[in-house]
Parts: sequence; C-alpha cells; structure tokens
Amino acid sequence: MQFVMPSTRATCAECSRPHTRPNRSTCGADLCAVSARLQIAARNAREAARAAVTAPACERCGNPTNKPARYSHCAVCVEDIAGMRRADEHRERERFAADAAAKPCQGPACPNPVGPLAKPGPAKLYCSTSCSKRAENTRRRTRQRPDPVPCRRCGTPHQPKFRDGVCKRCQQKQRTVARRISLRAAVTAKHGDSHCAHCSIPLSDGAVFDHLVPVTRGGLSTVSNCRWVCDTCNRAKGSKLLDEWTPPVPA
Repeated sequence: MQFVMPSTRATCAECSRPHTRPNRSTCGADLCAVSARLQIAARNAREAARAAVTAPACERCGNPTNKPARYSHCAVCVEDIAGMRRADEHRERERFAADAAAKPCQGPACPNPVGPLAKPGPAKLYCSTSCSKRAENTRRRTRQRPDPVPCRRCGTPHQPKFRDGVCKRCQQKQRTVARRISLRAAVTAKHGDSHCAHCSIPLSDGAVFDHLVPVTRGGLSTVSNCRWVCDTCNRAKGSKLLDEWTPPVPA
C-alpha cells in the first residue's frame, strides 16, 4: 500500500484562490485580510444586537440584565436594593431601641425603663438579667401552683398536693388525735403489732403507726384505718393509697 502525503494547499475564503497556509482562512493578501476582519466585526455586532433584544430587561431600570430569565434585576439595581434594605433595618433597630427606652421594665415591682440597649425579642423586655429571672420564676410558680379546691372536711378553699386531700388544719387535728395512747392501744389490741401490716415481716423494733388512707388524702385516725408497719413500708408508701402502691415481697 502506497502512503500519500496530505496536501498542504488550502483555498482562500475571500478570493477562492489556493494558498499554502493550511491554518488560515485567507491567503494573506491585504484586501482579503481587511475583508475577513470586517466580516468578523459585522458578525459580532449582529450577535450583540440579538443578545440585547432577547435578554430580559431589569424591572427597575429597564436595562438588560445580562443574566438568565429567572433574574429580574441587573447587578447595579441588586446592589442598590440591598443597600436600601440594610438602611431600613438600621432605622427599624433604632426606632425599636428608642421606643423600648421609654417603656417600663416588665419585671416584678421594677419602676426602671427597659433602656436604650434593648433589642427585638421577648428577653429584652426587662432592664436587667435579674429582673428577667425574677419574672420567669414568678411565671413558673404560677404554673406550678394548683387551683384552690374546698377541703373534704371543713370546706375551706386551699391548695392541696392531691385533689382529694384535706387542708393543713384538718391534717393537724387528725395527727393530734392519732398521738393518743388510747388509739394506739386499740389498734394494737385489734390488729396486733408483731408483724408489718403490709409486708408481714416481724416488728422487733422500729414499728411505725401508719394510716392506710393517708391524712392528706382524707383518711381518719380510726382503728380501722390505722396499722403498725415497718419503717421501710412507711417510707415507700408515703401519701399513696393502697391501690396506688404495691407492698414489697419479704425475702
């Protein structure tokens, strides 16, 4: 097979004459070179005009944005809008600080104003951190304090730990009655004091006089409601009812 060298001769794009410049579109004559430059300039002008017609216009100034269609403002207008937004935010902060300086502190029994250093937010309604903490503690106590309910015994409104409880005055009366020796002797005679009434372990020492229905839940200091129990069961039971607590199983 015979190898054929490729031809190095090309054709001029302007005068159509062959030339020996394979990487050039013209032959190199002055007239051909000037004509090629003019055609390139005319093509660039046409492309620029076409881009100016098809490019989206800025909604603020009307100039071409030179950006995709999703952008509605040019770069100059975007910077101006951002500057105006920053100026508006600065004026809003200054107005809030001026208004807050004249407002009274929201802390409990505090006559001082909030102050000129206040910033937007609920934490800046107070003149100092101590006033903010005192107000939060007051709100927490208000949330934790139950609504007054009438006592089951005397009907006096009070705030008990349990909804079915009695007031402290009635509790004190029942505890006073429970200290009488005659009641303890009657409970010992009827129910005994040798074993715990809850877990049945021997009560060699450390026996405690307990109410099955606690006094705070409306229990009476009667023979049927009192038992001798061990200290462990008494501490574990606390102010619970029998159906709210399970006695431990003796080992």
